[in-house]
Parts: sequence; C-alpha cells; structure tokens
Amino acid sequence: MIQAKRPVRDVTRPAPQPEFRSAIERLDANERTTLFSDEEFSRLLATLTPYDIVAYGELEPFYRKIVSWLDIPRDRVLLTAGSDTGIRAIFETFVEQGDEVIILVPTYAMFSVYSRMFGAVERNWTYGPGLTLDIDKMIADIRPETRLVVIANPNHTGSVISEEDLLKIAAAARECEALLLVDEAYHHFYPQSFVQHIDEFDNLIISRTFSKAFGLAALRIGFLSANPNLIAELYRVKLVHEISGMAAKIGQFMLDNLHIMESYVEDVNAGKEHLYAELPNLGCEVLRSEANFVFFKLPALVDGGPLVAELENDGIYIKGPFDNDPFEGHLRVTVGPEKQMHEFVEVLASKMVNDSA
Repeated sequence: MIQAKRPVRDVTRPAPQPEFRSAIERLDANERTTLFSDEEFSRLLATLTPYDIVAYGELEPFYRKIVSWLDIPRDRVLLTAGSDTGIRAIFETFVEQGDEVIILVPTYAMFSVYSRMFGAVERNWTYGPGLTLDIDKMIADIRPETRLVVIANPNHTGSVISEEDLLKIAAAARECEALLLVDEAYHHFYPQSFVQHIDEFDNLIISRTFSKAFGLAALRIGFLSANPNLIAELYRVKLVHEISGMAAKIGQFMLDNLHIMESYVEDVNAGKEHLYAELPNLGCEVLRSEANFVFFKLPALVDGGPLVAELENDGIYIKGPFDNDPFEGHLRVTVGPEKQMHEFVEVLASKMVNDSA
C-alpha cells in the first residue's frame, strides 16, 4: 500500500457538509446569514461577462482596489484563495519540522491543522476567567525557539486584544526573530486593525477574508498583507492564479459598493444587541462579542445537546454545546439582523420550555 510521504496521523478533518444547507437557517458557520437583495445581486452579476468565464482572470484591477482601500503600496498585498490558503502559505514558507508555533486558543481550527501538517511543535496560550489574558506572561513566553505566533483579533471567543498589547507582542516576537500572524477575519465587526503597522514590523503578517462581513464565503477571497520582503517570499508558493477572475470581479464590486458590507455589519450589530437584551430573560449567560457570533450558556436545568438537536429538526443550525474551556456548556449562534435574531430567540424559548418541562 502506498503511504503518504508526510503522514499527519494526529490530524482529523470534518466530514463533508450536508447537501441541504440552502434550506436551513445557517446560524452555525459564521457566514452571512441573509442573502443579498435582488437589486444588489443583479448589479453584482452585471459586472461579469462571458470573457470572465473563458479567460484566466485579470487580477490587477482588484489589487488596485484593495491597496487603495487599505492605503498601502501594491507590494504589501498578496491575494489568496480564502484566508486559509494564505495561512497555509505562511506555514509552508516559514515553518519547518520541529519549529515552535504559539497559538492563542480557542481559535480557527486550521492553525493547529497546519502546525501538525508541517511538523511544528505547537504551544497554546489560553484565556483566564472572564476571557482575560496575562499579556506580560504571554510576552515572556515567546523565546528563541519560537518561529511563529498566531493571534486572531477578534478571536473565535469574540474577544479582542488591544492595539497597545499587540504592539508589545509584535516587538517581543521580533526580538526572538519570530513571525506574528494577526488574523483579522472578523475585523469589520470591530473597528481596530493592525494593518497600519506592517512597515513598522518586519515580522508582521495580517490575514483577511471576504467570507464574513462581505458575505462572499463561497468565492474564497482572502489576502495577506505584510512588508515587501515577506510578501516576496510568500509569492513563491502562491497558486498560479491567486484567485479566480470571477471572484476578483465580484470582490472589486464589493469594494466599489462598501455600503453593502457596512449595512450588513450594522444589521449584525443590531442583532447582537437583541441577543444581549433577550437571552438573559431566558436565564442564559451571554458573552459580549466583537465578531459576528455570540456565545451563551443555558440555565442549569436545560440540556444543550437535546436542545440543539431539536433546533436542527426545525431547520435551525447552531454550534455546541462545547466541552472545552472557556466555553464548557456554551452554545454559539451566528448573528444576523435583528428580525432574524428575534425569530431565533422565540424558537429557542419554546424549545427550552419543552426541554425543562
């Protein structure tokens, strides 16, 4: 039997997605939860031509839009097929067997997958009570053996690290000649970004995606931003064509019409406020979030497992219950507009009554 040359025995990957997701309430994957309006979708499709299907994509117009939007030079950006392809490129380019990678957890699962795939030694930073972090201890934990530090900001907890503390971490990593990857997948739900520091730190890489606030998860559009030397190294391992031409045209349309993304972010923020107000009335403990999801803990008498199964029977998919710190016993719901969250809370309340009866 033929064996893989690079066996990764301790990596498990999820099963394929079910085929019926278009028919369910998708509150489980942190995607955009509502569709574009007919008018927005028609205008989006009108940007495409038959040429865009038959020819290899022309990406430079999209590059120009991105660097203008970010106000950075062209040589500071590399388009990637989703941020996950960019993250993989970072590991492939800079991480070797036995290198130490520090990851703030819980976070995007692919960070650990790539660490194992490329033979890194993974160490984790974890949260304390109330999602607190001991920044001084984290900084002291970075050492000469460290090759890469990975922080999502906002993280998959919904919490954030301040710009001041990120600057300290970046400086500590630089002293040890370690890279710092700041994943800003949820940036648009929180005003802070670290992109403006890429020229200040020669060890800093920012990853972004168009899957969350822009609502283009199916198109796989992402990018990395860093100083020109790091981008040049990452360019060596890029795909022949960074993304598809059709994806680039639609991404350009979204940057030309930023109000679509901004309006959706406003809708999500209103939806979060609704959950903060209504879930405690059901006896739930709710964690505030700077992303497009909210974690909440059910009352002690309500079993999360059967409740989630009942919601799925009604076509409403959420995540949980989780069994790992700091979210043991919590459920996670992807947030959409206020009306959608109102309907979710109503169904949740009815299921909780039945579950506790």
